[in-house]
Amino acid sequence: MTSQQQSSHEQNSTKQRINMAHGFMKSVIRNQIDRDNYDKEVKARQQQGRSHYRPNANRPRKPEIQTYIPPQRTKKDIGQYLFTLEYEHKNGELYSLHISKIDTADEVARRIGDRFELPDTFTDALAQRIQEEMDKRAG
Repeated sequence: MTSQQQSSHEQNSTKQRINMAHGFMKSVIRNQIDRDNYDKEVKARQQQGRSHYRPNANRPRKPEIQTYIPPQRTKKDIGQYLFTLEYEHKNGELYSLHISKIDTADEVARRIGDRFELPDTFTDALAQRIQEEMDKRAG
């Protein structure tokens, strides 16, 4: 390399350096200083043991009183049963079902019809018969 090439090379390398006096670099440096000061403050607060103010810190998060859970339809008292329906299928299987005041005849007949794959005409006739029995016992 000649001396001219070396001097031009040195000039190029000095131009590529970061200008620390530029406004952008000053703001970066200021942000770093601010972040460092904030971190020092946070660590000092943690060492002092101060926690954040919580207005309900002493109250438990879960309620002390049990919440209301409504009774299930399947959990009926035995005193609420109007009668016990027993259905014997042609294959000899016996199906026993407690009928209560809140049951509907159509619902009961549909359950039996679905279980034994009864035709709709039989299911409708069964619903009518169940309704008659419910009317007798409810009144």
